[in-house]
Amino acid sequence: MSNLSTTELIKEEKTKVSSQNQSLGDISKEMVISKTNNSILMNYAEELAKAFTQRSDLKERKSRGQFFTQKEIGLFMAALFDINESSFNVLDPGAGIGMLSAAFCERLLNSQKTFSVSLDAYETDQKLIPYLEKALKKCKTTLEEKGHKLNYKIIEKDFILNNPNHLNKKTLFGTESQPIYYDYIISNPPYYKLNKNSAYTQIMNEFVSGQPNIYSFFMALSLEMLKNDGQMVFITPRSFCSGLYFKRFRKWLIDHGDICNIHVFESRKDVFTKENVLQENVIIRLTPKKEGKEQEHALITKSRNSLFHDITELKIDYQDIFHRKNGDVFIKVPSSKVDIKVQSVINSWRYTLKNLGLKVSTGPVVSFRATKFLSPEFKDNKSMVPLLWMHNIKGMDAVWPIHNLKKEPAIKANEESKVLLVPTNNYVLVKRFSSKEQKKRVHAGVLLKSKMKFDRIGIENHLNYIYKYGDLLSVEETYGIAGVLNTSIIDIFFRMLNGSTQVNAVDIENLPLPSLEGIQALGRAIIKSKPAIGQELDKLVVDTLKIEPQILQDLKEVYKQNGKD
Repeated sequence: MSNLSTTELIKEEKTKVSSQNQSLGDISKEMVISKTNNSILMNYAEELAKAFTQRSDLKERKSRGQFFTQKEIGLFMAALFDINESSFNVLDPGAGIGMLSAAFCERLLNSQKTFSVSLDAYETDQKLIPYLEKALKKCKTTLEEKGHKLNYKIIEKDFILNNPNHLNKKTLFGTESQPIYYDYIISNPPYYKLNKNSAYTQIMNEFVSGQPNIYSFFMALSLEMLKNDGQMVFITPRSFCSGLYFKRFRKWLIDHGDICNIHVFESRKDVFTKENVLQENVIIRLTPKKEGKEQEHALITKSRNSLFHDITELKIDYQDIFHRKNGDVFIKVPSSKVDIKVQSVINSWRYTLKNLGLKVSTGPVVSFRATKFLSPEFKDNKSMVPLLWMHNIKGMDAVWPIHNLKKEPAIKANEESKVLLVPTNNYVLVKRFSSKEQKKRVHAGVLLKSKMKFDRIGIENHLNYIYKYGDLLSVEETYGIAGVLNTSIIDIFFRMLNGSTQVNAVDIENLPLPSLEGIQALGRAIIKSKPAIGQELDKLVVDTLKIEPQILQDLKEVYKQNGKD
């Protein structure tokens, strides 16, 4: 792996940011210094990680949620801290091989100051402890050779079960007698779902609003363990930003902490490459919320992958990272000026499907569970009805039948299968999945009752469908909703709101929409002019909904990047 050059990493600092937000220039310089000094500690930790992975089973590591941090990511995370003290304590709550502890120590090693540091590292995997011990011992001897002091302690206990006192909880497990608070916390926590009845869930029950994931518990407890002026830097899945099961956690996090930095990766393939992980991740820096002091800005940075060759930055108003709808709050990640302008358009749309009297559901036909009902060919009789899949969405319409050797076009209609069928109606069908690298995330097509001669149809589980409960969507409303969903404005907003490649029903429910009158007018315009999805549709939406036309100029760069004329 080649070293990053100074010219690749140090970019002109276009904006001065407050002391709460590390600038891109500061971060890049810290990384360059580490590279110049050959990343002594990180290289050593990386060799230990390599030795461990060669001797361990990938399935076992995944079951424990163990995904070791790459060197470049560790250096980037350590560079995010704004370190002003000369004496402080550090926590690594899921230390693993010690990669992030080594990254933090590497950061100190390259400073002109002299530091006295106390480091606590939690790790429960007995197979990892000897490797972690070697990594921290190397950190200690190397730092002390340079005049620094490092005292470290490996705590062979479960981080969450050992610290319920920070949440005023009691447990049967052993705990520290007095709560310990930290200046800096750095972590790549374990990622795996928990049972609602687990000991972790009982302790952290105030954060649970569905099936929890342990990484969110690590984040919440770490924030509670920070000193008033402390800082924490985590790399985690992005799912907490908008996921339904993280609703209570998000609200708590925003009420108790301030988000200073968020870093996103354009590609999800290159973050934990050695572990074959395709989960979209973010790096986030948080500080405890200070009473009477409002956070003014957040710094969003973005790179193509974990090599950080092409970092860009955007300083935004703090409230611009939040989206509040239907009593929930979501964390958005706008990463360009176009994103900010799209956001201003979206903020003027005051409605959601619920406000408009509409509903969205997921197709009930799960193919592998319904194999006995599926037919590779359609017979035009009462025993079969059409089955629609994602490939049936073409442009802004749902087209059936379409020949596809791998997808059955029909489903049997009988007493046993009727629970899988829906009444034929006017629907907006929305694809639930796309690839991360796909240019467009939200795809919607219109299905009209008048074009189907069947009373019922099947909708496969990879499609969502929008409908008017107990009534019929008008043709104009159906095309108007599909038009809004297919516009670049919604697509860009969705990417800000949700890093997932999935478009779930709850995501559609919370998307801002224009008024019903605006939707109906747009539907009429679409039926009349039949625009292609892209610039033609966007212009029609802007003209019909009376959006500031300058947005079309701003979107030109998006079309260029997407390879559109």
